[in-house]
Order: sequence, then structure tokens, then C-alpha cells
Amino acid sequence: MGVPLHSRLRKKIKNGSDTLLHFLFPTHVSHDPIPTEGIKRILVIRINYRIGNILFTTPLLRALEQCFPDAKIDILIGASYPIPLLKGFRTVEKIFDFPRKLLKNPLNAYRYIQELRSHSYDLVLNLNTGSASDRGATFLARGTYKLGFNSEENWLPLTHVVDAPKGNVHEALKPLTLMQAFGNKPTDFPQHMDIALSQKEHEEGKKELKKRLADQGYVWEDGVKIIGMFRDARFEKKIDNTWWSQWYAQMKMLNPTAIFIDILSPDVTEKLSDELYTLLESNLRNLGAMLSQMDMFVCGDTGPMHLASASMVPTVALFKATAPELYGTLGEHDLSLSIGSHSPQEIAIMVSSHYQNLS
Repeated sequence: MGVPLHSRLRKKIKNGSDTLLHFLFPTHVSHDPIPTEGIKRILVIRINYRIGNILFTTPLLRALEQCFPDAKIDILIGASYPIPLLKGFRTVEKIFDFPRKLLKNPLNAYRYIQELRSHSYDLVLNLNTGSASDRGATFLARGTYKLGFNSEENWLPLTHVVDAPKGNVHEALKPLTLMQAFGNKPTDFPQHMDIALSQKEHEEGKKELKKRLADQGYVWEDGVKIIGMFRDARFEKKIDNTWWSQWYAQMKMLNPTAIFIDILSPDVTEKLSDELYTLLESNLRNLGAMLSQMDMFVCGDTGPMHLASASMVPTVALFKATAPELYGTLGEHDLSLSIGSHSPQEIAIMVSSHYQNLS
């Protein structure tokens, strides 16, 4: 089967626009190191609308905080709902969101661009040079140095580039390669996601989780282990409820003293079993604070999996369609499992063994 017509047309339009942009705004990128002196204002651009992809920026934010402790960082992302996830970083000052509806309202888009251009940056970081929206924002932003990954296929509104890492590199660790422009190695920095919860947030998360359980008639006492689970995922990544029911029955049999909490969402509104406790929270940072108080969290390949890992709860990710080495968990006590031909009971035994080794 040949390439669909709409794909061929989209590629032709992209190639034509890149050729025009090369002609109108010629750029000359450099592989030379970027001087670190005087970098006080930084803009990080990653216009995306998914929780996981926003959390994938956190290792880089940690690296920038370590490398430029006196700098202030602004961030440009897609939607507003993940903004709380990035508010724990000491150096992060302003977070812009770029809602899709802006493209339908030229006047609001113009005002948005003016707001973006009202700031002047010493360094602008483009995390995805394959994204037209990211490249457009990089072009419009005012910055002395503009850094991103080298690409022969795209027009790059950059002053400096580094080569993208080769081989299977986790999507959350790829942005760390950009730190080579300042004389660092990607491995010089923490290799995990982190929403930087404070001690106060941990304490409030425990208090709120106790309250939510009390509202359901359970008094959570210290020492009782809690296992969280989340059943939703996108498209082919989703594991059906029949599988989860069999997995839960085996897990409960292997861990009879543990308390299980079914995390609900707008797409998962009913709990899997009447005996399960539930948790529903729309503020992602508050959810992360409550997850951090659990002893383990189990879910498929989805945003809450990355949120749990970034909240430092031992996380088990169950993969059905995607590659764990590219999208799996990164925490020290995390585990990524490919379901493959394993039965729910076999996976439960593996998860339970991991859980018991954590104790």
C-alpha cells in the first residue's frame, strides 16, 4: 500500500514552506560551545499537550537549575492543566501555555505573540526541532543564543545545535544531550523525572489521602501498605478491565494486608471492584503529592505512570504496545514490564515479588 495522499500533500507543503523560510530567513547554526557567563534568563520551549511529554522536560530543568543556579527559567508548553507539575522548581518563574484555540483567533494569537516577545532571553532552548510549532515559537522568541538539535530536514531558527543522541535513548533523557553545548555530559545530571515536591507537599499529600480514605469509611493507620492502580491509557496501550480484574484478584491474594486504591479519571469513572477504595483528583500536583505517600503504583503506559514515578513512588509500568526502553519509568525503585503473552496472574506474581523486595 502506498503513502496516503494527505500524507504526501502534507510533506510537500512542509518541504515548500521550509524552502521558503530558508530563503526569507537564512540561518547559520554553530556546533561551537555556548558561553555560560551572563546567562540569567532562559526560555524552554516544548509545545505539547500530554502529561508524559511535559514530565519528560523535568530532567533538563533539573540540569539547567544545577548548571545555572542564579538564572530564571520560563517555559512554553501546550496546555494549561500540566502547569502545576513544573511549579516546584526553584528557578522556574513563568509558564506559558499555547492553547490550540489560539490558532482560530488571529487577534488573540497576535496578543500572545506580543506577550512572548515582550521578554528578552539570554538562552532559548528548543526541545523538539521536528515540531513546526516549537520552531515557530523559537523564531518569534527574543534570545541571544538559541539552541536545539541539529536537523537536515527542517529549517532551524537556531544559533547553536548539538547532534541528537543515537540509539535507543529514553525520551526524558534525550533533552539532557543539549547540555553538551555548555561542556557537560548528559550523565552529569540526575537520570529520572521529578516534579520537585517539597516536604510540606508530602505532608499535605499524606493528610489529604488519609481524609479521602476516611470519607470512604477506612481509617488509614501507619504501617499499612497502600498500592495504587490506574487502568486508563490511550488507544492500543489500554489494558481491558477483564485483565485488570484477574490481575487484582491475584495481587489481593498475594498481598492480603495491603490496601488497594483505584485511581479514577474523567474516562474511568467507576471503580473496578466494590471492595476497592478510589481517588479522583484533577490537580496533577495534588495528585502527585498523594501518590507519593503510596508504597507502590501500578498502571499501563500513560501520563499518570510518569507522574507517579516523578513523585518518587515506586512505580510498575505495564507495557502492551510501546517500547519500555523509550517510554518506561526511570526511578531507582521502578519496574517496567512488557505484558506480552504473560497472563494477568503471572504479571501479578512479578509485581508482587517486586513489591515485597521493596519492603
